[in-house]
Amino acid sequence: MSDIDTPQELFETNCAINSEPFALQNLGNYMEPEFSENCIVIIDPGMAIHNRAYAVVRYENDMYFRQYIERGADKFLIPLNTQHDEIKLKGGFDVVGCVVQQKQRKQKPLHYYHLNKNTQQMDFSISGKPKTKEQ
Repeated sequence: MSDIDTPQELFETNCAINSEPFALQNLGNYMEPEFSENCIVIIDPGMAIHNRAYAVVRYENDMYFRQYIERGADKFLIPLNTQHDEIKLKGGFDVVGCVVQQKQRKQKPLHYYHLNKNTQQMDFSISGKPKTKEQ
């Protein structure tokens, strides 16, 4: 048995030294309709956070999967489900990583970043797109 008492400690222990993408299961309906409850999301800890990104953020000793929004100098974690409140980020927070892909049962995986052939930069897609062979 592990010396770690809580799942959050186990997650933090395993991911703190890992810079490779990893999978998490979305719990709750905070991010519906784009991310259904229990869907699997792939988090890339190397992806830089940016306005409108879907991210896992550690803030005030809790971990959140929300959309990161900047309004002027203010930063927020926004649930897509409007039944839940947004969180204004006051002070420091740690970015665990950004969602780069999701997989739901009986659905093709959706990718949120695609290589732009013209600029050679990764473009963000707010609603995700299936990956094609050309990408």
